[in-house]
Amino acid sequence: MPNAVTYCRVSSDEQAAKDLSIPAQRKALERWAAEQPDLTIVGRFEDQGESAYAPADRRPGFCEMIRVCRRQDVDLILVHKLDRFSRNREESILFKSLLRRHGVTVRSITERFDPSTPQGFLYEGMIEVINQFYSMNLATETLKGMRENAERGHFNGGKPPFGYVVEAVHPSAERSPKRLIPGPPGEVEQVREIFRLVAEQGLGVGRLAQRLNTQGFRSPTGRRWCPASLHFILTNRTYLGETVWGKSRKVGRHERASTERGDWIVVPDTHEPLVDRELFERAQAQLRSRRFETGPREVKSESYLLSGLIRCGHCGEVFVGRRYGARNKAGRKVWYYNYYCAGYRSGGKAVCPSLPLKRDWLDGIVLDAVQARLATPRALAALEADVLGRIEAREQTYGLDGEQTRRQIEDIDRRIANFYRAIGAGLDPLLCQQNVAELQGERARVEAEAALAREADHYRDAQRRSALWLEGLATDFAQRFGALPFATRRRVVMHLVDRIEVVERRWVDVYLRTPEGGEPALRAELAAWGLDLVSP
Repeated sequence: MPNAVTYCRVSSDEQAAKDLSIPAQRKALERWAAEQPDLTIVGRFEDQGESAYAPADRRPGFCEMIRVCRRQDVDLILVHKLDRFSRNREESILFKSLLRRHGVTVRSITERFDPSTPQGFLYEGMIEVINQFYSMNLATETLKGMRENAERGHFNGGKPPFGYVVEAVHPSAERSPKRLIPGPPGEVEQVREIFRLVAEQGLGVGRLAQRLNTQGFRSPTGRRWCPASLHFILTNRTYLGETVWGKSRKVGRHERASTERGDWIVVPDTHEPLVDRELFERAQAQLRSRRFETGPREVKSESYLLSGLIRCGHCGEVFVGRRYGARNKAGRKVWYYNYYCAGYRSGGKAVCPSLPLKRDWLDGIVLDAVQARLATPRALAALEADVLGRIEAREQTYGLDGEQTRRQIEDIDRRIANFYRAIGAGLDPLLCQQNVAELQGERARVEAEAALAREADHYRDAQRRSALWLEGLATDFAQRFGALPFATRRRVVMHLVDRIEVVERRWVDVYLRTPEGGEPALRAELAAWGLDLVSP
């Protein structure tokens, strides 16, 4: 009696949220399975909002299905169409080879063919290539359509800028392009007031945020204004009535990079402006006059080691480093360095009661916590357990055994060599050739499995190197950390400290982490400054 598992997937977050495609796939698979005599469904796996072109490790349902198929008695994986399994041709071949090694076949219930026959094998390969071509071509055509849409001055989607709303260009059409129109009068007036305060009163974005928050105005998210949000509005040419598209491009799966200004698509007069050009340019001039000098500069003594890591437990804002000066009894000016809650600085105690924290005091607490965490035998034992836990979790995901695959390859090579010796001893060459071809096919499948095993071995080695690196850092931390340049000390802290939470005024919680990446580069930088850590 064959056992089967089902796999359903949708690539659109919108589809996943509305629960449109998964139920339809599930219903079709269950109906098809019910019509098959003696077929038993032993598992059901799903991935919602995940592209089949994405790496397998980003599809948790898929990974769990592979693990189950490798360790349990499963004969079939049922999918509605092959593109539900994967649109990445290379990855599809790899996982199907691994599954066949364990006697598991992937079957589409709507694309009828037998993959065990030469014709079915050819058809399956054609379908997979077409699926990957469709996915790649769709991305290209989508980008082309968005570019043409921008050149016509239409809105390309996403959240409209503050002060605008979106309407259809042709309301009666089923799929009409969109355009921007002025939004609620209150938002429109607030945008104009932001530009006026900068252009006419010369406010910087910091003081502007403080004034707006004090007056009770709220940002598009409903929270208090912050300087970054105001700077984005003040430099956004959408408020001049222009459509600007192509300011960034995709690099990799989840990263974007800025493009050259000459590559932007800028279309003037595509919608009603909220500010006139003179006011906009005066605001830009004020921003340029207040801009900090960029480029290399020496890090001064008032640099703050923990900037960006401290979070307020009262209002959720970050703490920022600031200094203030006062005269001592001798009349000499003395500087004091503190961390301040951004919520407290923008609205005072009415917004947040958190008090300033002395920089040297908090830096000392955090560095003591780092050393105490790393240098004790108990901490080092916990670190080793953490690393081993990560390795075990990785191996359970794919169930890989590098040593086992190595022995399998050696056994196959030995059997192939025996057949060649048998030919020399007079055995039928045609019979030996058929057996050798089968063994070579099996060897290719095992080698594919060994490739994943080697990847797991690399992950295991990297985790153990991180553990040894931390042991070396714990040994030298107290003696040599303070002698490092500020930029290097900052990198070490960012590498080891996850976050710091101010719970009640001066009560802080420090959360540390084990580094998973960046260890070789950081090790090289530390070695260049004389902090020579343990080399595994």
